[in-house]
Amino acid sequence: MIYVNGRFLLQNLTGVNRFAYELCKAWVQKGVSFTLCCPPGSIKECYDVSRFNIVVCGWGKSHVWEQLSLPLWFSKVKGEKVLVSFTSLGPLLTRKKIITIHDLAFMANPEWYSRPYRLWYRLMTPLCAATSMRILTVSEFSKSEIMRRLSIDGRKINVIYNAVSSQFYVPTNRCKNTREITGEKYILVVSSIDPRKNFSTLLKAFTQIKDKELKLYIVGGQANIYSTSIKELCNNIPTDRIKWLGRVTDSELKEYYANAHAFIYPSIYEGFGIPPLEAMACGTPTIVSDIPPLQEVCGEASLYVSPLDVEDIAKKIALLVSDTELREKLRMAGYIRQKQFSWENSANAVCNLLYAIK
Repeated sequence: MIYVNGRFLLQNLTGVNRFAYELCKAWVQKGVSFTLCCPPGSIKECYDVSRFNIVVCGWGKSHVWEQLSLPLWFSKVKGEKVLVSFTSLGPLLTRKKIITIHDLAFMANPEWYSRPYRLWYRLMTPLCAATSMRILTVSEFSKSEIMRRLSIDGRKINVIYNAVSSQFYVPTNRCKNTREITGEKYILVVSSIDPRKNFSTLLKAFTQIKDKELKLYIVGGQANIYSTSIKELCNNIPTDRIKWLGRVTDSELKEYYANAHAFIYPSIYEGFGIPPLEAMACGTPTIVSDIPPLQEVCGEASLYVSPLDVEDIAKKIALLVSDTELREKLRMAGYIRQKQFSWENSANAVCNLLYAIK
């Protein structure tokens, strides 16, 4: 029997949690029998769990539930079983498990994280990786990081790509940047506000854009210390040229994607990067960092920038916004590129892995 760590259902639908949610939805569509194990608490409204088989088990929350209560409950489950964690390391004490390591940013750039966070993951990641049956990750880049930094045999690691939720697809006759929402000319950023997303460099670049009609729309959470310094940088930008939209629904996000002049993703470090693919599905041309994982995801369908080069970012934004032919070329290339990634294919790949190790 397949059990899935359902801790993500009590968290916001972002990044790694979307990976788990979309794979579970694809399994339901495929008819795969599995049970989601959830800690006590309220499931977030952003998840449609009407077709999921859910068991609320144990006590506690967060790491306490995952490392103590969940493995105790799972040990009492009879028969052949495996526990799959799509968003996290899962419980160390459970041996019949498959874990997911999306990236190793805390090792590559420890200064981005608090001391308790760094210590926890530096301790738990190697231990959970060593005791798991298999490790899932989301790109060949992340696989190489796991092999190099954790000394894990590559044969134990399976790459399962992210993809785009079907609700983000926009009919091709809508992919023309009609700006139906606001009537404004804007470039879009979709991400949490943290150091790896490189907002400081982006904002410095945006101040160099001469087109004063062009606005910067930012979608994503702002609840961390780093966002305070980012807000200070915004003092150099007229308030009518930048909009902090916070968290929005997926249906709203689709419209923001579809009506943007361009989407930009200047991250310094990623394991994969779903937002560029979402933008491509909505027919929006993309600008992304020239880091290996984004090159792996976007191929030749994006305009690339050096993430720490302010002038390069400003130059590429100006180029894409002003060059209609280039925008159309990237729009078409992106729409084709994102079709290479499928939640159905990724779900099938995990199923095949589970059947192979039984």
